[in-house]
Amino acid sequence: MANNHRTSQGKSIDMDRLRLANEHTITVGNTNTNARGDQLGPGGEIIKTRAQIKQEYYALHTPTVDDSTPVADTIAVGVAPNRLTTPIANHDTPVAESSAPATYVKPRGSFAGAIAQETEVTQELLDPAAVLSPTGTKSGVKRI
Repeated sequence: MANNHRTSQGKSIDMDRLRLANEHTITVGNTNTNARGDQLGPGGEIIKTRAQIKQEYYALHTPTVDDSTPVADTIAVGVAPNRLTTPIANHDTPVAESSAPATYVKPRGSFAGAIAQETEVTQELLDPAAVLSPTGTKSGVKRI
């Protein structure tokens, strides 16, 4: 079905026909592509077609999980892993050679530790004489 649109003057425009007619027009800007999506080189020569660009993209960004990567050693239940202090397992050596599971080392100076500390806040009242200027009157703006 044609993608017909009416202008404000009442003329009919077929958008699909317009797209196909201008498919090889070079786009405005610094993308170095034509309206179809092909990558262009010097002089407007097509280097890669739109299909080749899509094929390269989907080869790099697969939606499936790659099962060939090794899985990290399991950590004891109830122990939270710390990415900064937990040693990285060497996947070239068998798992049976590991001596003990990694233990959690609490990081120093964490934000959570600062929040967890109990602090007592005391607020003292201001001295009324300190608020007044040396002449005995209030300083600052009187009226806006």
